[in-house]
Amino acid sequence: MVIVVVATSDDEVAGVRALLSRLGADAVQVVVPGADRRLVLAAVHDEWAAERISSALRGEGKVAVTRPDDGARLAAWMEHTRPIAFGERLSVCFAWSEHDRAGLPGLIELGLGGFGNGAHPTTRLLVEELVARIAGGERVLDVGCGSGVLGLCALGLGAARVVAVDLKPEAIEATRRNAALNGVERRVEATLGPLSAVEGTFEVVLANIGRAAVVDLAGQLVARVAPGGWLAVSGFSPSQCSLVAGFLGPLVELERRTSGEWAAMVLVPS
Repeated sequence: MVIVVVATSDDEVAGVRALLSRLGADAVQVVVPGADRRLVLAAVHDEWAAERISSALRGEGKVAVTRPDDGARLAAWMEHTRPIAFGERLSVCFAWSEHDRAGLPGLIELGLGGFGNGAHPTTRLLVEELVARIAGGERVLDVGCGSGVLGLCALGLGAARVVAVDLKPEAIEATRRNAALNGVERRVEATLGPLSAVEGTFEVVLANIGRAAVVDLAGQLVARVAPGGWLAVSGFSPSQCSLVAGFLGPLVELERRTSGEWAAMVLVPS
């Protein structure tokens, strides 16, 4: 048995039930993990049929995934979909997570596609910097936006607007969907293309893109930092920090965070 999980809202539950029935699956449960989220669960007898139904639901614009019914695979699934809390100001969660979200601070939901959900150390390090540094009203540039998670976290913490840029169409599509999922699509501009096409400067520039890409784009990253602003980069090892910082002059390193084999740095104008 496989479970199809559809993340929806209270006023769309009936429509999702009807759509599932039309596709040959009947809803068996409606889970209420939070005030604004409903999860419609349907049991399907085999994985192929479950994926077919999920794909058809996604074609209808629904957030639909499949999960195991029981056993060790379900336990692993539940662990993977556990919300991630960042102190007392912010948390990140998949839209289809069945975990209770009551009391989670500043909840950001993520849907399907893209790259990054806040769990990887490089992303966590940068989110921790956002939690520590966002004061409110900042313009944020997210270079290599992946799923848009960093920009959405910045907005959740009080930033005013986000420009997200990536070379992968699926990353831009996911960022736009996630912005809409969180009701901030008017505050997110997701652009497919190189960093060189982005104009202006920003109080916050984020780049979780790895050592080689940071070095390659160093001059452009530095040029996008507004006076009094800051740049946060990640995706390299602690032993590479000094090397990376050397390419980002005249910005100077202000702070460094590490997690195992990964590091992140904040740099500011000298």
